[in-house]
Amino acid sequence: MKRLLVLALAAGGAAWLWRRRSAGSGAAFDAPAVQVPVSPAPPKLGGEVDAELLSILACPLDKQPVTREGNYLVCQECKRHYPIRDGIPVMLIDEAEQGPPAQQADG
Repeated sequence: MKRLLVLALAAGGAAWLWRRRSAGSGAAFDAPAVQVPVSPAPPKLGGEVDAELLSILACPLDKQPVTREGNYLVCQECKRHYPIRDGIPVMLIDEAEQGPPAQQADG
């Protein structure tokens, strides 16, 4: 008797769920929309970087130590300048500038 009751409840629940999904757009099953704030300006150069982090960072190209010069980390070997944006060192070879970096206007 209990098995029959459980089976009937399961079948009724499945039928209800199927009708609900087929009647609407299935919004009950969709993830809620997440709005990502759009920043009108790019991140500003500079910011505080932890001294312990600076001591372990190295150039991703030649694995040599980097030192901080203004808003950039500079590799001592290849002289690439890696920007620091909002306190986060961007250690990507594609983002690095060869030689002295171009001046960015602060807005």
